[in-house]
Amino acid sequence: MADIDAKTNEYMSESEHFADLFNYYVYNGRQVIDPDKLQEMDRTSLSIIYGDDTKSSVTDEDYRDVIKLLTIKADDNATYMLLGLEDQTHVHYAMPVRDMLYDARSYAKQVKNISRRHRLDGDNGTTSDEFLSGFHKDDKIHPVITLVLYWSGGEWDGPTSIYEMLDTDDNELLRLIPNYRINLISPSSIRESDFAKFKTTLAEVLQYIKHSRNKNELDKALNENEQFRHLDRESADLLNTVTHSNLKFEEGKEEVDVCLAVKEMREESEAKVIVRTIDHMVKEKGMTVSEACDLAGYAEEEYYSARKLIQSSAVTK
Repeated sequence: MADIDAKTNEYMSESEHFADLFNYYVYNGRQVIDPDKLQEMDRTSLSIIYGDDTKSSVTDEDYRDVIKLLTIKADDNATYMLLGLEDQTHVHYAMPVRDMLYDARSYAKQVKNISRRHRLDGDNGTTSDEFLSGFHKDDKIHPVITLVLYWSGGEWDGPTSIYEMLDTDDNELLRLIPNYRINLISPSSIRESDFAKFKTTLAEVLQYIKHSRNKNELDKALNENEQFRHLDRESADLLNTVTHSNLKFEEGKEEVDVCLAVKEMREESEAKVIVRTIDHMVKEKGMTVSEACDLAGYAEEEYYSARKLIQSSAVTK
């Protein structure tokens, strides 16, 4: 769990992957967010967003894994959008409330910063209301967008809105309650045609995760997407971690053939089944290798080839 969190956070902290995800979800693949204009905030500075400025008792697990400041439109003053990404390796059944708190506290912090700036500048506003609130009528805060990226090939079965969590179906009550929704990206729900909207190897990572539980669908994706034959090592290692695969890649190579690695993984898995079956029959039933192979339906050559493959694989580990 910790290893997955570390790997996914490191991967998504890269500006190219971060921007690619938001461009896909927010702008339908259009390249609006420039990764070169993303600035990553210091995690230690985020404590004041989630707690008291001087006595924060909020633990590190409550911080956003990745939070960046982005220039979307530029003028003389520049306008920034605050983007947050929450990586979830498992379903979090209170995610709508959790994300609502993240966003609300981020907005609250912006208001507090603006009020502090007015005080430092000696700007008390033009009305008593502006003076008392510290926030002026014409002040604006930056949008906050939180995406939930579900690192699993399975379906997200948790709530995606506050309404789904409420213990009521009273429409008169519900019309007065804002229905906060999470922005969920689950690989299983991404259409095949939509992977083309990504501009980095994040596309291959999410596509592999989507089909990782279905051999036929995975084979189809691997065969149809040439990029899987030339995947960067970082993305390939991430696939191993997230999907718990046992893909092996040649040390020192920065570009790997995932298709070949999957083929070799399956061959090794099948070899282990053959060897385990025959060895059990020889040991427990007192059979010869020839007798065991004949009874199990394997040729002796298959058994010895399987043993050789397993031994060879053990040496290269």
